[in-house]
Amino acid sequence: MEDAPSGELDQQIQTWTAERLHAAHRRILDQGGALTTVAAVTPDGEVAAYTERVLTDPAGPRALQYDTVVVPAHPGHGLGRAVKLRMLAEAATRHPALRTVVTSVADDNTPMLAVNEALGYRRERGVGYFQLKL
Repeated sequence: MEDAPSGELDQQIQTWTAERLHAAHRRILDQGGALTTVAAVTPDGEVAAYTERVLTDPAGPRALQYDTVVVPAHPGHGLGRAVKLRMLAEAATRHPALRTVVTSVADDNTPMLAVNEALGYRRERGVGYFQLKL
């Protein structure tokens, strides 16, 4: 995820371990939420792309689309679009009350903005990140 365009924001990328990932997932589930991950996997078993969706209320009308990541070795094959499209199809089947999926994308991330637009997402509002170097 370190290569996702984010403008001039100086980010400190945190290392994800299996333990940290499981703890984050447990927090969602312990609060009554639902988490779904869709991945594109190569014939060799490598994850080439993935996306996650969180429903804080599995019976509710709103979901959060977490990260959508295409591994740097696999760009340009439509995998970001494919995992998001599969996620939306799965959500329509498993969560019939779902009406809104919210996500965020940096203005500089033109590939993911194009994917979202093609899938019907529309800009709701802008968010600004400000950074001060001391």
